[in-house]
Amino acid sequence: MIDDDTLDRAISSLPLEEPPAGLHGRIMAATVYRPRSATLGWEVWLMATLVAVAGWLSWLILSVPRDSERLADAIGRLIDAGGLTSLNTLIWLAVGISAAWWLSQLTIPARRRIESR
Repeated sequence: MIDDDTLDRAISSLPLEEPPAGLHGRIMAATVYRPRSATLGWEVWLMATLVAVAGWLSWLILSVPRDSERLADAIGRLIDAGGLTSLNTLIWLAVGISAAWWLSQLTIPARRRIESR
């Protein structure tokens, strides 16, 4: 049985080469300092699943005769039922979108902002 001191001396007596220059920095950059991934694993799986389901549904709709016509008719009836074919609804929708866009373009100087306590 070899004790720890004997094993340490045996390891120390091995003819080892010096590590390459910058090895420590490369290891740290690949592990600790590595930038975080833009997406998580579950997000990638979710997006892949959604794309697969959308592709399957598209194939299903396009492969069955007259189903695309039924789908277009159903979408048209939903639009009619929601009132989106009314001119007044479309005008107010356009006014609301325009107002939201213009308000998002406003810049307020920092020193003139009113702070509430």
